[in-house]
Amino acid sequence: MVARHYLVGGTLIDGTGAAPRPLHWLAMEGDRIAHIEAGEGPGAPLPPDAEVVENAAGKTVMPGLVDAHCHISYGVARGIEEQDLFASAEYRAIRGVYHARTVLQSGVTSFSDPGGSWFVAVAVRNAIKAGLFPGPRISAAARYLSTHAALTDYFPSWVGTPRSGVGALTEGESQMVNEVRDQVKNGVDFIKIAASGESSILTPGGGSVPAFNAAELKVIVQEAHRLGRRVTAHARSGQSVMDCVDAGIDWIMHADFMNPQQADRLAESGIPCCPALTFTANVADWGHIAGCSQARIDRFKRDLEKAVTNLTYAHRNGVTMMCGTDSGFAVTPYGEWHARELELFVTLLGMSPLEAITCGTRNASITVDGENTGTLQTGKFADLLVVDGDPLADIRILQDRSKLSAIYLGGQAVDRTPQPPMQRWPWERSLQISERELYQHTVRHRARRRLTSHRPTTPQETTP
Repeated sequence: MVARHYLVGGTLIDGTGAAPRPLHWLAMEGDRIAHIEAGEGPGAPLPPDAEVVENAAGKTVMPGLVDAHCHISYGVARGIEEQDLFASAEYRAIRGVYHARTVLQSGVTSFSDPGGSWFVAVAVRNAIKAGLFPGPRISAAARYLSTHAALTDYFPSWVGTPRSGVGALTEGESQMVNEVRDQVKNGVDFIKIAASGESSILTPGGGSVPAFNAAELKVIVQEAHRLGRRVTAHARSGQSVMDCVDAGIDWIMHADFMNPQQADRLAESGIPCCPALTFTANVADWGHIAGCSQARIDRFKRDLEKAVTNLTYAHRNGVTMMCGTDSGFAVTPYGEWHARELELFVTLLGMSPLEAITCGTRNASITVDGENTGTLQTGKFADLLVVDGDPLADIRILQDRSKLSAIYLGGQAVDRTPQPPMQRWPWERSLQISERELYQHTVRHRARRRLTSHRPTTPQETTP
């Protein structure tokens, strides 16, 4: 007989959207929740022989966070070359399990990896499932299905799409179908489509364009569904969002350039949306700290302003929102920003903290395993957080690791011992020699300033 372990006391936020209520006790049996005794009044007494493993009195008990958009193969990439060209598949997979543990230690008990290089996410998922390494529950995609108009066809045509890159170029419906079949053969949980593209050539005024036509999207979705796999898409262009809706896609990433009429159609379809605002907001707010160019910062500020307008309308008019962060870049390192999306949903989209928590638990869990994760209910996995404080009073508390008193994954307390810092190898840098041009007049100007700043003052100059 499997022993039961008990968590007692605290306030329960169960992730279903229900109001918080007093928690008397929660029983964990194996990796599942066996019983929850909660609500006003005394409740049923704790069994006399109960083994209490966690006293949460004065704290908040809630589901583990679910990040619906975390790229475990990217390795904290500072640029597209690092993301697409450098490091072997083997090294990326080993690096991925290292980073997955960091993600878990930040309170994320499940995440969805919507695309990356080779089958790295599949390998990381399998290694964690096999018990080789600690990490969250993962649902994994592989390379994004792409066209020449798609997000992931970054390099000039004479370079092409590298096999190590995150995009799989598909020219024509037969290649699209074959790529779906190959990815299913190699163990993906779902298919990712780069359904829109951002290009200075295609969209000189900024914005996004559809990368696939409607018929192509339908072929991809139909084949994936026939093989028992779901499909998501990077779709920022409003037209690409509509084409994805018509194709019967399972969930959409971003959708930040859709207009109100398109948002209404998305709401009617019931297809959920993962905006992944954290990536854009981090660059807009703190890109100067990370060394982003001012032009990129200004563009992201404009994009964020559009996204807030469009997504606020979408939320208020019935689009189901999910929290995801686009973690894996240098501006969104693993373990750092997974709870910021909840804060942005509150401060930018006008949600209540409880609504945001629901978006970061139950709603986001559909991208991983909605039947078994995302809420604290009898029969589901015992994936939960004990928070020293009240996230409904201050949603930002979930970003403070010191306030996570305990993390449980499958009924087992997560080891919170910090990992040693990972060394960055010289070849991980992009082959960039400098960040800006070096002109003679710039050198002379700086030299003059330096001389002026060091020139001793005369008595006359110091006289008031």
